[in-house]
Amino acid sequence: MSFWKWKTKGALPKVGVAGLLALIAVVAVGLVTELQLANIVESFEAKTLDWRYGQRLDRLARQRDGVPLDDIIIVDIDDRSLDKLGPFSQWPRTYHAQLIDYLTSGHASAIAFDVLFMEPSRDPSVDDSLAAATFRSDIVYHAMAFSAASPDIFLYAMTAPPEGFQSERYSFSFPGQVTARFPSAERMDGKIVRLYNAAAGIGFANFSPDDDSVIRRMPMFINFAGRQYPALSFAVVRGLLNLSADDIKLVPGKRIVLAPPGLPGKHLVIPIDKHGRMLINYLGTMGTFRYVSYYDVLMQRVPAELFEGRIVMVGTSAAGLADIRPVPFQGAFPGVEIHATIIHNILTQQYIFRPSKVLIYLLALCLAVLVAVAAMVLRPWWSGPLALFMSAAYLTLAFQLFTHSALWLEVVRPLATLLFGFLGVFIYRYVEEERSKRRIKGMFQYYLSASVVEELIKNPEMLKLGGEHRVATAFFSDIKDFTSVSEGLSPEALVTQLNEYLSAMTAIVFAHHGFLDKYEGDAIMAVFGVPVPLEEHAVNACRAALEMQRKLVDLRQKWQAEGKPQFHARIGINSGPMIAGNIGGEQRFDYTVIGDSVNLASRLEGANKSYGTSIMISEFTQQMLNGRFVTRELDLLRVKGKTLPVRVYELVAEQYEELEERQLRALDLFAQGLAAYRARQWQEALRAFRAALELQPNDGPSRVYCERCALFLESPPASDWDGVFEMKTK
Repeated sequence: MSFWKWKTKGALPKVGVAGLLALIAVVAVGLVTELQLANIVESFEAKTLDWRYGQRLDRLARQRDGVPLDDIIIVDIDDRSLDKLGPFSQWPRTYHAQLIDYLTSGHASAIAFDVLFMEPSRDPSVDDSLAAATFRSDIVYHAMAFSAASPDIFLYAMTAPPEGFQSERYSFSFPGQVTARFPSAERMDGKIVRLYNAAAGIGFANFSPDDDSVIRRMPMFINFAGRQYPALSFAVVRGLLNLSADDIKLVPGKRIVLAPPGLPGKHLVIPIDKHGRMLINYLGTMGTFRYVSYYDVLMQRVPAELFEGRIVMVGTSAAGLADIRPVPFQGAFPGVEIHATIIHNILTQQYIFRPSKVLIYLLALCLAVLVAVAAMVLRPWWSGPLALFMSAAYLTLAFQLFTHSALWLEVVRPLATLLFGFLGVFIYRYVEEERSKRRIKGMFQYYLSASVVEELIKNPEMLKLGGEHRVATAFFSDIKDFTSVSEGLSPEALVTQLNEYLSAMTAIVFAHHGFLDKYEGDAIMAVFGVPVPLEEHAVNACRAALEMQRKLVDLRQKWQAEGKPQFHARIGINSGPMIAGNIGGEQRFDYTVIGDSVNLASRLEGANKSYGTSIMISEFTQQMLNGRFVTRELDLLRVKGKTLPVRVYELVAEQYEELEERQLRALDLFAQGLAAYRARQWQEALRAFRAALELQPNDGPSRVYCERCALFLESPPASDWDGVFEMKTK
């Protein structure tokens, strides 16, 4: 058989098999790498990150023309300072006090010491001098350190911070479920409590290296004695932005959201992993930030004006002081510049973003499917080179995305999946392909929404005829005057525009967890709360209705620009008991809902026409909203086929803040008019409705009630009139 005949006769089923083998490869790689080799895979992936840094840092350096960043200045306790001032352990702390005073006089915005002052000096006045300068400056942030307990040397676990330490000023008390995976510490080191209490902020300087000792991430908080203490970098950011605990929101495993009170409406986001660690976005090799010698600043050889408005980090690049750390691209990197980098990342919102594992596995699946299909359809001498090309292309893409967009795209799992998908197809072809030419018989399909499919998976007995009682919310929408609107369109244009409308509306139903029951021409029937129970089905239905009307505004603007007719939709919503289930014959049936509650929703959709409204809800839905939406009572309505009236409301908005003052005033006037109308005070009601119309000239309900009041002034209703309006049509 020729290649062409083989391809045309068996391509479709073989593509399906290739996809299945690709999926198996993804699942296999996922299980192995997540359950057995997680640490190995993560370590190797981290190494690939290190390889990518070289190209990216060269590009960043070229962008800066080699000029260091100077929004953060590092006052460096360098070898020159040690030569001039002697061993660091012999420096009097008055040096630091003088340094603080000088930097403060230069109007620095913050002074952060990546220096640990652990033990008191022999002369208490020296420590008092440093504490006084710290307090006087009011912009000084000191580093602290946490450690593990060591009972063998009598360093036992602490149940509270050192006596007198003002922990509540510098720490947080987030909910336990939020902080459960944060690193924990058993001891807080340091005994100079008066120095810490004088600081504007305190933060730990502990790093959290990966298993290979490289520092790629930094925890933002550490649990200690029931509270959460921030990193030094976070403490500086908190002070600069004047953040209270209420301005900080933690989303476990995803992000920390900062809402600075001085920047209303603006939020800063810190992406974190499940352990509360931020991935550090290094911006260059050592010296990316401006360094000045500690000695030169202390001797005031550097003008104080240099530090105006800048963050000053005090730390060391001297190897002998043991604060040199390995980072992804450099074996020796000052710890103080790591802290500076983190602060810069947060304030400028420049991060390395790592896609979620869901996206990575989807990418892996795409690669595996492509290579598996190629291996299934093509001959080996074509599919092998193609697989190598795809691997190289993916690696190139991963490196380029990191270089240009700081996006860390995983390579280990996707390439492993590609390899296993390729091998899986060849094994299949060797064992099965030549032995069997049978076509794969597909299973019967049910064209249902995703929520129904999930319910069927959990409850296969639902495929039987029958149903069950549910309390849910029925939703009907229809296009206003659709027949006349569509008369000027050709069938093709009408179907195209209608499909665009229905697609947009259906997406909104699904976004709010609704079940699309059916289309009836231009009408949409949906249900919220079936087949999967939904606690706030009425709320979801109302949100969907409001979003539909907002989406229609955008669509009408688009259609107007395209010269197409405008669609206006009317929506009816009712909540209550109904029967949900598969209804039909043994060979053909649909999952749907039936009952009086469903019929009422349909009637309310049509009732909008009588009031000039867009969204009408029943009193039963209104009761379930618990005041969470802006509604106005419209009428006591007796729909066709019913004897008892139903109180109906117009759904106006979700929040009062969405409305203008004149709209709110018009709603109040309408309510006053409705009360007078029901009290048979026609003249007073007419004045209120007319006043509402002056504020909202297009308000349909006010216009309707003006007409009713005028009619009743001429011909009052009978004395037993109950205020109910009866609908004569559907």
